[in-house]
Amino acid sequence: MIETKNLCIGYDHKIIVNDFSFGVEEGNIVSIIGPNGSGKSTILKTISRFLKQRDGAVFLDKEDMSLLNVKKVAKKMASLSQYNRTPEDVTVEDLIYYGRMPHKKWYETRNKEDQEIIQWAMDQTSINKFRNKRVVELSGGEKQRVWVAMALAQQPKILLLDEPTTYLDICHQLEVMELVKKLNKELKLTVIMVLHDLSQAAKYSDKVVVLKDGNLVVEGEPSKVLTRELIRDVYNVDVFIKKDVTDEFIIHPVGVCKECEMRCINNEHKIAVV
Repeated sequence: MIETKNLCIGYDHKIIVNDFSFGVEEGNIVSIIGPNGSGKSTILKTISRFLKQRDGAVFLDKEDMSLLNVKKVAKKMASLSQYNRTPEDVTVEDLIYYGRMPHKKWYETRNKEDQEIIQWAMDQTSINKFRNKRVVELSGGEKQRVWVAMALAQQPKILLLDEPTTYLDICHQLEVMELVKKLNKELKLTVIMVLHDLSQAAKYSDKVVVLKDGNLVVEGEPSKVLTRELIRDVYNVDVFIKKDVTDEFIIHPVGVCKECEMRCINNEHKIAVV
């Protein structure tokens, strides 16, 4: 559903991502991972058209997104950033209604169909009890579910999430990730997200895309890609990988890789880019 070809992205005179190409199949959850500054969020911003690439192209359902109008893209793809702000007086239900804007003409007001979709979005995210509350009164995890509901009100086929569990405690992290999984399975929603937690990426993703220094290192199934050797090379840490009682593997960092640290100090730390 999404394909990028030879993306080159930068700010001012600095290139952040160079020659990046990948594809996302319909109905998959794909996580983009890598160290801080590797270009993860930059790629997501480019796919969502918040940032214009210097070279290359992004395709949505095989159409060049640069040739599509904003409303057509918004009907197919919804995006949530790391930081989402609302005016203090906006209620949960009113915020979710904003997700209907791509489907409305400028002179149209809220109608029965909008209300049914708003209700459906609240049902999907289990936030009915908050509908008349102001968004600013909610906890971080509750707010995140409200923003997801607003995205669902767009009725997209693709959902882009930039670090959806940032600043959340472990309980709310689990709530958000389980919600993403539920929406993917029940609605066949394609999800592309940036994650820092490798265990979450391993558990919830059909495919992981690993970046370092703006380059694609490798992509594939988490169980095949996330090896101790790759994590040591990309993150400069040693990890212990084991399977839990549900046969899903968990990645535990055990310390900075001393060998990698010395190679970095001596400017000898290289990684093959494929």
